[in-house]
This record gives sequence, C-alpha cells and structure tokens, in this order.
Amino acid sequence: MSKNYMIYPLKTMRITQSYHGETSHRPHWYQATDYRDYPIDDGGVDSGMDPIYCPCDEMQVTAIRGLGNASVTNTIWLVSTSPVVAPTFNDVAFMTLTHSNDQDLSRIKVGDIFKRGEVICHEGSNGASSNHIHIVAGKGYCDTWIENSNHKWVMKGECLPPEDVFFLDPSFTKEVFGGSLPWVEIPDELSYVGTPVPRDSTVDQLEVLVTNLRARRDPNLQGEILGYIQPGIYPYTEESDADGYHWYKIESYWIAYQEGWITLYPKTLSPEENQPEEIKPRLIFTCRQTGKYLIYLQAGTKLYLE
Repeated sequence: MSKNYMIYPLKTMRITQSYHGETSHRPHWYQATDYRDYPIDDGGVDSGMDPIYCPCDEMQVTAIRGLGNASVTNTIWLVSTSPVVAPTFNDVAFMTLTHSNDQDLSRIKVGDIFKRGEVICHEGSNGASSNHIHIVAGKGYCDTWIENSNHKWVMKGECLPPEDVFFLDPSFTKEVFGGSLPWVEIPDELSYVGTPVPRDSTVDQLEVLVTNLRARRDPNLQGEILGYIQPGIYPYTEESDADGYHWYKIESYWIAYQEGWITLYPKTLSPEENQPEEIKPRLIFTCRQTGKYLIYLQAGTKLYLE
C-alpha cells in the first residue's frame, strides 16, 4: 500500500450496534460531560468468530485487561507504531478490541507487534451473550479506560467516531451493513500495471474483469501492492493459497481470485493441435493461348489461389 492507510479491520462489515445504539452504546458519549468514546459492535459474517486484522502497517499491543478475571471483560489496546492516514487526520492511531475469549487473548502479550493484514484476535463472547467484537478507535495513544459522567467505562484518549478513523477498503472488506454511518472508501492512488495478451487456448490464461484488483509482490495480503492490474487476458504461471484467497501469478505480479473478479481459461489445446490445417492451392485459370492479359502468360500456364 503506497500510504499507511488505516482500514476497517474485518473482512465483513456487519454492524449490529453503532455508537447510536440504545442497547448500551449511546451513554458512552451522549451528554457525557467528561470522557466519551464511540463504540461499534460487529457480528462478522455470521454467529461464528471472524478474525480481526491489523488495519495499518504496524500496531503494538499497549495493554490487555480482563484475561482470567471474570469481573472484567477481555479487552486489548493497540497503537500504531507510526502515523497513519485516516479519513480525518494523519497521526498515530489507536484501536481497542473487546469480547475475545480467553484462549484467543492468552497467546498475546503487551509489546507484541502486528503487521498489516495479520490476525490479531477473533470475535468472542467474553462478557457478552453472543460472538461479536466491540471496537473503539481514535487518534493518539491509549492504554486504559475510565468511567464517564454517564457511569459508562470508556477508553481514555482522543476517541473518535470509527468512520473518522477507518477507511473502508472494498477490496478487503465486504460491507453487509455499515450501521448507517458515513464510511469513506480508501482513496484510489494506484497506477495500472500489466500488459494483456490475445486469447490463446494452448496456455493457461485468466481474464481480469474488474478495475480495482491489486497486484502484489507476494501471494498474500501482506504482499507489497504494486498497482492495479490492467483488465484483460493474461497467462498465469503459478498458483498459491493464503489469507482465504487462491492466488495466481501473472507476469511478475500476484493477484487474488474471487468469483466476479476473474474468469479462468485453462488450456484446451496443445500447440500442435492449434496449428491451422494445410491449405491446398485451388486452380482458378488455365491459359489456352499465349498473349498479354493483365499479366503476360504463356500457353499452358496455370493460376492457383492459395
């Protein structure tokens, strides 16, 4: 990625309660006279436990609370190790994740560093009635919480609405329901790479159908983004599986497959089978008398069309 964009950290956005939610979130900020945050709950694809990914180039764990303590809900604090590009600021950013289960959080410790696209933890039900992840984010540093004037425990820091912190990257996150929040898509600053070729049934080929398919140096979501692949047909030479995608190598680039993005054309003919049939000459005229025509011909000369 050309810039350190802060993107939404799940592959499926299905917000079950925004910060406007009357169930439990609204008192986190509404009419609070001191501290406030703006939480969202995301239920992922379904009732399972979707992974939450590192949303920027690098984040470090600054605190973990609740693990092994039944009276405190499991929560992890992370802060970017360098300034990020967010929809409303360019600075260090923080993110907190709440409700992961003990067995998930127990493998993480303060000081751990996660890189873009790496799994941090998963949805869970610790301190909740069903699997989901409770997300708070903001600008600057954060490693604790505090009780506000509405008697809600909120993150202590410069908390912001999540749409002010995270870009929505459609190539990474599928938006099922965005909680009626005004999400901003990641800016399109990449150039196009790749040179399409004609269709050739003697080699394995694929056709790129979309205009925003990223070309990466390596076959995974951590691979450096080199640009967008120019739509068209390409031969593919290698395949790989990583991060929930099947990857194809075209030229020197790796691209991720998803139905609707790419059409596959496996080879169907050998080079020998693909040769055109021999074309035999066809007699079209026999000269009966020597003389000048449009060309000079001697008697007996025959003309053939090939």
